[in-house]
Amino acid sequence: MTKVAEHGQKSFRALVGAQFLGAFNDNLFKQLILFLAASYLFKGQDKQGLAFAVFSLPFVLFSGMAGDLSEKYSKRKIIVWMKVAEIVVMVLGMIALQMKSWTLMLVVLFIMGLQSAFFGPSKYGVIPELVPPLGLMKANGVIAMTTFMGVLLGQALAGPLLDKFIDQLWITGAACVAFSVIGLIFSLRMGELERQKPDLPITPNPFGRLFETIGHLRKQKGLMTIVVLNSFFWFDGGVIQQSIVALGEKAYLNVPAGEKRLLSLLMVTLALSIIIGSVIAPRFSKMLSAGKMTTIGFVGMIVGQGLMLLIGPVFQRANGGLYFAHFVMIVIGFFGAFFVVPTQSYLQHAPEPGMKGQTFAVNNFMNFLFIFLGGVYYMIVRNPSVGMGPTLAQGLAGVFMIIAFVVCMKQVKEMDIKEE
Repeated sequence: MTKVAEHGQKSFRALVGAQFLGAFNDNLFKQLILFLAASYLFKGQDKQGLAFAVFSLPFVLFSGMAGDLSEKYSKRKIIVWMKVAEIVVMVLGMIALQMKSWTLMLVVLFIMGLQSAFFGPSKYGVIPELVPPLGLMKANGVIAMTTFMGVLLGQALAGPLLDKFIDQLWITGAACVAFSVIGLIFSLRMGELERQKPDLPITPNPFGRLFETIGHLRKQKGLMTIVVLNSFFWFDGGVIQQSIVALGEKAYLNVPAGEKRLLSLLMVTLALSIIIGSVIAPRFSKMLSAGKMTTIGFVGMIVGQGLMLLIGPVFQRANGGLYFAHFVMIVIGFFGAFFVVPTQSYLQHAPEPGMKGQTFAVNNFMNFLFIFLGGVYYMIVRNPSVGMGPTLAQGLAGVFMIIAFVVCMKQVKEMDIKEE
């Protein structure tokens, strides 16, 4: 059993502040460079895929090493050093923005992904060291809620900042630096924590003990099965996100170029629904096991994806299609939180002490691998030679999710979080 620190509550609050500002900064900077690319540097071209690939690559390459470091050293120390690194990254970002250099922006984006890859295992792995098992569900609800708040605010602020300071972009970069400094101050308020595996050797291999950890998880309580199911969730969620953008096509919601904000509002509704679901889900943890909550979340999401198939054939813009689309986003987002909060909590609770950071390193690796595969899948099925519409594309992704859930059902039923 993982020993809970006496300063757990104080340190958890500090962690929440630090990770919220990190999520805010990441999304503010990413959105700034995407807007710059689309409106000024590469007019008419979509560079979103390249930017996302550059940001995601470090998660695939370095998650294993990040997990090893989170067990060898104090997770608090890793978190503080990663917040220091974030300041350096944002200073580089400020320079890249002022120069409007796409190459330098991509370099900064890669380093930002690297910093996030090393931050993630300690961020999630430290939670069981700060809160008792029965508090994990509530803690993860708070983490999910504040993460999506950071995502929303970062993306929302990017446009106005770009409009106001397009000739003085160093000012927007300076704001990112300031938020990073505040995040560091939050992280320094975390109390000292013990190292879980001080004798663990660190290999020069960037994958670290990733594949060794995967083998260990396969033997322990079916944990690897739950990691794979969680990765299918992110595959499905990534496809849904891409499908939302394509709902503006004439055959669906018919959103012209000057009204793209209407599609952005759908994303806002989805994010707000995830936030609300993340707050409400932990309240059911005393009545329902983690497995039952995950099942409820899965069923609700699939129902939402089924409803999304009606956009176009049944509901168009002329007969309330936009309102119906918002309702669909509410269903998918709310129940998506009911899936991810208990799953994340179980993955923190079930691994033995000294394996929690490494477990989340594997989880990060698998999640980003499946998100990448989701992007490849979407490009294939949306290719004119295949001709699949966005709603059918996400519906088929939902079928893959159903198959994965049925295969993993035995392990899902056994998911439970109890005081040890």
